[in-house]
Amino acid sequence: MGETELIGMIRDVDAQYAILFGQVITINFAMIVAIYYFLHRASLPFRIAAFGFYAIGMFSLIGLMLEQANFKSQALLALAREQHSQFAASVLAIHQSEIFRGTALFLNMSVWVLFVVVAYLLFWWHGDRDRSSRKEA
Repeated sequence: MGETELIGMIRDVDAQYAILFGQVITINFAMIVAIYYFLHRASLPFRIAAFGFYAIGMFSLIGLMLEQANFKSQALLALAREQHSQFAASVLAIHQSEIFRGTALFLNMSVWVLFVVVAYLLFWWHGDRDRSSRKEA
């Protein structure tokens, strides 16, 4: 594989990350809205089933992100092994920078934080007590 193809693969993987992360955000916001409006009042078996379906969706997206990370990792390794141009050297430098590592850590942690927050809201949050008392008044 040539340098241009490897850089193209790295860019394609970054585009896939953006799409998959957008889907992760979407599934989490949908779950939070569902919890707020009706799941916090549902029975425990129903909440467990909803969380199971949510987990299947999340783990599928995480698996796809992991697959893309493997592609990118292999492309970066192959790019580093080749005699590369100034552009390829800058691509490698960006991926070794502290800002890139921080961004990667943020993306990885955010997926798990969202998962834990949804679990908390679904099983331990008891709804907005002030909202229900305002309706009665």
